[in-house]
Amino acid sequence: MVFLIFIFGLCIGSFFNVLIFRWSRGLSIKNPIFSVCPKCGKTLKWYHNIPLISFILLKGKCAYCKEPISLMYPFVELLTASLFVLTYFKFKPYGWIPFLGFSFFVLNLVPISFIDLKIKEIPDMLSLSLIFVGWIFSLFGFNPFVNFETSILSGLAGIGLLFLINEIYYQFSKRDGMGMGDFKLMGGIGAFLGYKSFYTILIVASLTGILAYLIVYFWYRLRKIPKEFDFKTEIPFGPFLALASLLYLFNILPLPKW
Repeated sequence: MVFLIFIFGLCIGSFFNVLIFRWSRGLSIKNPIFSVCPKCGKTLKWYHNIPLISFILLKGKCAYCKEPISLMYPFVELLTASLFVLTYFKFKPYGWIPFLGFSFFVLNLVPISFIDLKIKEIPDMLSLSLIFVGWIFSLFGFNPFVNFETSILSGLAGIGLLFLINEIYYQFSKRDGMGMGDFKLMGGIGAFLGYKSFYTILIVASLTGILAYLIVYFWYRLRKIPKEFDFKTEIPFGPFLALASLLYLFNILPLPKW
């Protein structure tokens, strides 16, 4: 069963790669149906798109133009499959429906994070779907963490909390610190995990965001990369909210839960 879930997770990750690539470039998700090489534009055969295996057999290069394939593609596939398996082990005691519901939550965080990293935007169809699916999931009593009333309250509170934080930041800096996509994502997190998760998630997301920012900042400085990058440069917050949510959900770190 675990092997089948892992394989299915690889396939979902392969679809996420298409979603991330096309959405980040303003392309249609539906057309063309078949994938094309972003370098030479040729339509790929089905056997060029076997998750992970094709990347290995092609030695990380396009079958036609031989240009290198980004390592992001196998990474997204492996990440999605691994998260799918982790969710299975986490929710196996609760039954299949809680497992599938939280798989929707966990796996959605993958394209949300990568799209936000690429274009500093979180698609509404992903963030809003987390909110509404989280509410429906709790309405029928399938969420082992929060009931329907708490899910509704937490979804709205998540949006309002980040909006309030952003407003306070704006009063001091005269610029926004977060976008609407972050507000909606926090609403989705609240709908699934409840408002008690907010303290831990916001602290961890902020600390990991600052750490990542400093690492990139000093990397640019040490490598003398000719790109403007200073302490006023904006970085997407969505990936760090997603990471903090996963750490909270899977108890990967001994994090305090209030």
